[in-house]
Amino acid sequence: MNGSFFIRHKTGCLCAVLACAAVCGALLTRVRPDETIHAMIPAAVREKVELFEHSPLNKKIFAVVSAPSAEEAETAAQTLRENLEEEHLVRAPFAPGPDFALELFYALPPRFTEQDARAAEQILSPEYVSQKMRENYENLLSMEGLLLKPLISADPLGLTGMMTRKLAALGTGTGVDFKGGFLISPDGKTLIGLYDYAGEDSFRGAVEFSARFTRLAGALGENVRAFYLGGLRYTVENISVIRADLWRVTALALAALAAVFFIFLRRKSALLIYLLPIIILPPAALATYAVFGGISGITLGFGSVVAGLSADYSIYLFFAMQKGRQSPQEAVKRLKKHLLCNFMTSSLCFAALFCSSVELFKQIAVFSVTGLLLALLLALYIFPPFWTDADDTASAPAFTVRALPKKWAVGIACATLIFGAWGAAHTNFSGDVEDLNSTSAEFKAQKAVFDAAFARASADNALVFVKGSSLENALENNEAAAGFAVSGVLPSAHAKRENTARWNDFWNAPRTQYARLLIEEESAKTGLNPAAFAPFWNQLKNPAEDAFDFTQLYNPVAKLKDGAFAVVNMVPNTPENEAAANRAGAVFVSGAGLKKELLASVRGEAVRIVFLSLLFNLAAVFLVLKNLRETLFCFVPVVLAGCFTFGCFWAFGVKVNLFVLVFLPLLTGLGIDYGIFQVMKFRSGGREHAVYPPAALWTAGLSTLAGFGVLALAKHGVLFIMGLSSFLGICGAMLAAQFILPAFLEDKTCAR
Repeated sequence: MNGSFFIRHKTGCLCAVLACAAVCGALLTRVRPDETIHAMIPAAVREKVELFEHSPLNKKIFAVVSAPSAEEAETAAQTLRENLEEEHLVRAPFAPGPDFALELFYALPPRFTEQDARAAEQILSPEYVSQKMRENYENLLSMEGLLLKPLISADPLGLTGMMTRKLAALGTGTGVDFKGGFLISPDGKTLIGLYDYAGEDSFRGAVEFSARFTRLAGALGENVRAFYLGGLRYTVENISVIRADLWRVTALALAALAAVFFIFLRRKSALLIYLLPIIILPPAALATYAVFGGISGITLGFGSVVAGLSADYSIYLFFAMQKGRQSPQEAVKRLKKHLLCNFMTSSLCFAALFCSSVELFKQIAVFSVTGLLLALLLALYIFPPFWTDADDTASAPAFTVRALPKKWAVGIACATLIFGAWGAAHTNFSGDVEDLNSTSAEFKAQKAVFDAAFARASADNALVFVKGSSLENALENNEAAAGFAVSGVLPSAHAKRENTARWNDFWNAPRTQYARLLIEEESAKTGLNPAAFAPFWNQLKNPAEDAFDFTQLYNPVAKLKDGAFAVVNMVPNTPENEAAANRAGAVFVSGAGLKKELLASVRGEAVRIVFLSLLFNLAAVFLVLKNLRETLFCFVPVVLAGCFTFGCFWAFGVKVNLFVLVFLPLLTGLGIDYGIFQVMKFRSGGREHAVYPPAALWTAGLSTLAGFGVLALAKHGVLFIMGLSSFLGICGAMLAAQFILPAFLEDKTCAR
């Protein structure tokens, strides 16, 4: 290091660093953390998850109302709907008017398929026409006759039934009754209204909607329970939890680091180490935002981890300078190789994480490497000149740590290996996307009510996504994938022309004349005026233009982020439908299948990341030490810490989600760092020749643990599993490095 410049201008350099950190912090306040689930999903299943979110119901708000009786539930659901619409919180769902059936009839010609033509042939029989005309006569005499008259005049043969069957086919196999605009549970006591959110598309808007909905729900009565679900609710729950965790975790991390500072450092100049998080985290966050065009709240939550890890460089230098009262240049010269090796191994572990297909892991990798690089530069060039001052005389506590006898070390190591192998084989790995969300206890209780009434319908059904480069192309592809009901209601332009031509061919002059004779004959018997059916004959001769928008009822078309389109079909979750979707080149998505694929993908990601992390570090450490035996010794804390962690997962029944992948490369880097420092210490002649006292390793380990461990107190499931796994892993690595590894290294030193 060229220390003269930094020693002469140490105050100015430090002020410049603090000013830069302040500017970055101010800019960071303008950054809005992104919290979509897409960034958390491996690439192998990301397409299916993204498509699943484009289902017609996914963007809806599900307003759930339950009551002791079906009548109370229906009344409360209607009241809630009216209040939500009155306060403009939701857009009113489509309400069929008195002419809806007539509109369906006029929409039939562009949807008149070969199957419809065969069905129409069956109804053109004297028996059917006679029966239908008697029904028409009775309906005209009923109370609803005034409303039914236009439909009967336009469709005396009941061809509208073909369209109603097409609409009904959209929900075939769902197992849920849909009536009056509500999904109704089998006992009728739980109703769900489906609405489109009409408020501001932001977290603030979502929170405001939640508060106003809660107020309206509370006014429905003591016996009525009402809540809402959907993507909007997940947004409120997740971001609220993460924001609270960020404040809690940051405060606890700073408090834990302060405790480590008070116990081990006890010098005013060492406060610089305590200030490291404030200095390095804002620039690291901005760098990540610049690379990815956004940053996740979970990445920001990971800042406490980087804070604890990055303090190591300064801690080792601080203790080295205090032990021998060395100058900054001398201390840096003696420890530079140690610190660079430490930085290299940590960075290589994050490089392995960057090789993952999970975007959030890539963000964490860039965030962490940037923060560690800044911490290394501060430790090498900015901080050391301040630690030569003699203005404070308090010294760090001196103590020694005894390694275990070799027999005890071997026995404990073998037991830990067995414990870890059993734990890894029996740990509960979860591939459920739901586990990536963190929600309140109230939300879980409410969702249980929803699942009790409708979960089976969700499990029994699947979604088939037929994609195309344009809307027309997607509709054509959906028609080619025969058997999916959406094409019957929403045909392509080409299919509309073919169907209309089929309608015209079917209602040729001879068949139209035959139908006219049958209708007139039966009209005479019942006393109906044959001239009343003029609209029907006009429709047969000149079909009306297809003006009805069926997407008002059910919109099965999704526009994807790449500009393509997908037609979404809801089908029963059967192997036959999955095979049909695969043959058609469509994407078949079911909840159960998605969980299995996610779990398999997570396992594959874990194997790849761990392999790369070990490979990178094995090569790097060997290049530094140039001794295979010593290189392998460096991995002892890694292996034992991993075994200890997975053994504890099994022993305490921890459900592990895919974010344990963040921990695996970190454990490799941290464990190797502890191993490298111990190997280098004994390599130089044993404990008495170490460039820093044992307290340095404990201080570095505990500061890292302070940063990592507090994440275990987070309520968000992702931050929690990273914190818990890191806490266990760091504890295991520290204990292995301090008590087990020296038992082998002392043997090696004596032999030399």
